Amino acid sequence: MKKLALTVAAMTLFVQPIAAEAQLGMLAHRLTGGQGGSSPDAFLAASMMSTKNVMIAAALLAQAVQDHTHLAGMKAYADQVQNCADPKALDAMKASLQSNMDALNARKDVAGDITAAYNAGDANEKKLIGIAVVNMAIGIYRDTQLAAQAPGVISGIGANPMMLGRLGELRAAAALLAMQSKGLVSVGAALPKVMSAVKIAPPAMAETTTPAAFTFSN
Repeated sequence: MKKLALTVAAMTLFVQPIAAEAQLGMLAHRLTGGQGGSSPDAFLAASMMSTKNVMIAAALLAQAVQDHTHLAGMKAYADQVQNCADPKALDAMKASLQSNMDALNARKDVAGDITAAYNAGDANEKKLIGIAVVNMAIGIYRDTQLAAQAPGVISGIGANPMMLGRLGELRAAAALLAMQSKGLVSVGAALPKVMSAVKIAPPAMAETTTPAAFTFSN
């Protein structure tokens, strides 16, 4: 839970990216244990995985607070996200991500609303909401790390001309990470309260825990 709280604090810095740039660099150094930068390929793979995870989790949570009985109907959207082959394909779906984040941010008590949806759901709905909550926590944590790495990865392309053809993908991935970081501050702040209320254990090691697969019942 302490790591999740640090992540929420870190994400608030993205609201003022210029003033926070140095702080983010220091925070990323701490969160990653002082490890070096990421290669372009590793950065793209990690950002794709994290963005897909967050997009599906956000969609499920937005649907849950609106009408938890229709969660099973989100399978088609989840499949569409998972089938995106590159950051540009995910970028083409960013309007849906923004809409879902807006729906969550519009709630006066998003923690209470998610908790109420969980408590009112059947076994399958509880499972989906629970997975979405934990996966969102993992995604927010990793987004913070990746967004801090993005400027260095992009600027480092100049030293590797072979990667210049992927500059558009890197920029698209970085823009999606920034979008999530700015749009999920209030949701991230609500997650510890939700986990405590419904007795869901937070991920012990968000940087290494693999997000659970979203399974939809027929």
